[in-house]
Amino acid sequence: MAPNYEITTNDENGTLLSSTDEPVQKAVKFAVAKKQHLSISIPNPSECRLNFNQGSQAAIIRSLRAAGVKFIRFTIVDAYNTIRCKTAPLAQVSGQRRTNQTSHPLSNPVSIAEICFAGLPSSADVPAAPNLSSRNVLTLQPDFSSLRILPYASKTAFVMCTAHDQQSQELSPLCTRGLLQRVLHSAKEDLGIEFSVGAELEFLLYRENKDGVMQHVDMSTFGNATTLNEQEDFISTLYDQLEQQDIPIELIHSESAPGQLEVVLSYSDDILQLADEVVYARETITNVAKQHDMKALFLPKTSIMTAGNGSHLHFSFREVGSQHRNAFSDPSQSTGISCKGEAFIEGLLDHLPSLLSLSVPTVNSFRRIGPGCWTGHKLGWSTEDKESPVRVCIDLNTRQASNVELKLSDATANIYLELAAILAAGMEGIKDEKVLRPMMNDESNALPLPQSLQESLDALKKNELLLSILGDELSTAYIAVRELEARTETSLEEEVSAALNRA
Repeated sequence: MAPNYEITTNDENGTLLSSTDEPVQKAVKFAVAKKQHLSISIPNPSECRLNFNQGSQAAIIRSLRAAGVKFIRFTIVDAYNTIRCKTAPLAQVSGQRRTNQTSHPLSNPVSIAEICFAGLPSSADVPAAPNLSSRNVLTLQPDFSSLRILPYASKTAFVMCTAHDQQSQELSPLCTRGLLQRVLHSAKEDLGIEFSVGAELEFLLYRENKDGVMQHVDMSTFGNATTLNEQEDFISTLYDQLEQQDIPIELIHSESAPGQLEVVLSYSDDILQLADEVVYARETITNVAKQHDMKALFLPKTSIMTAGNGSHLHFSFREVGSQHRNAFSDPSQSTGISCKGEAFIEGLLDHLPSLLSLSVPTVNSFRRIGPGCWTGHKLGWSTEDKESPVRVCIDLNTRQASNVELKLSDATANIYLELAAILAAGMEGIKDEKVLRPMMNDESNALPLPQSLQESLDALKKNELLLSILGDELSTAYIAVRELEARTETSLEEEVSAALNRA
């Protein structure tokens, strides 16, 4: 910032004059004419503050311009996992600074109607939430830590945003990314813990045959080398483009369905960044598949005869200030899990029937769930049992419990909303010091989980914790839209056809 110089002198009566009382030029001329002492006052060093936000934004604009970027895509993910964005030309955004419209050229450059955040079903832009309308508008505040130049659209930079009230600039209760931020803040401040999360992304690859029919690229099975060999060019391009976006990959392997791959994102201590990376990775997979004349489908179920696509999530946590020590594990416990870890799992299990409305939130999602599907369908937990919905995982090196996996999750879920609800459920378990129920060894005695979207929504409507976490505005809209989707069920064939057309 420029120093605020104050020039002071005295008039003929001895009254002090300053640049705040009279124009500087007048004060100087008067002092010279009277041959009086001219004093100059400047701010103390402690009073000077550089506006890093303003300087950073200017640097971002210069860097993007140097990289050949012409457009910035300001993005949110609505409650039903539809990416909604607006693109502003870089020249227009940076031009705001030259016209003195604002000293922060990238702040709140675009807005989106409030109803777009939670009032429109994923299938069509037809209002379905009774409490939302197009009258109110929310501004998008970019989070520059999420800024990425898109390798598959190299003239465009992509930035995730939070949604704010147009007048007060308060965070909107409809903003799911902001909701996750609030939950993570509560975990740190109220419970003294910070979470770590990992994500696994499953998808199917399709290619058009000589007759113009879309079919699986191969007929491989789990862990088979066929897909890895035949799709090596695709995998290599995908890896390169994810690396260019600083999205680290831990593992890639073929899955159980024909032409199915799983990409495992590296475990992360930055949960908000991990959620952003899930969004970026799915977009990158879709676009790299197109570059290789294929289509990638994340649809949970594409055929009753083959395995579906999941998006499994792994959770652990550490005490604040513990320098990354895993507080989920405790070898001295009979389960190998710490007391807080056990309480987290119990909190998750207590709310699991309701959580399914957020983690497997479509009619198609429930087509993937059932006996023998490696998803789990009964309420319980186990260690390293792939038929358990909540699975405790053992570290390959330490042979100790390292994290807990939720298998009932797929790509139709909004990752921010899903994580916020799951973490809140586990946090309640920790806060209340809940005692973990016995391991599920016999499914015949375990309670069934909801078998449809409507059943899970009915459970959500009775869940005080999750309703309070979502808030009245978001929960009312979410339940209304999802219930509409539950009533307008389409056939599996129609869903697959629509997914292929969108891919």
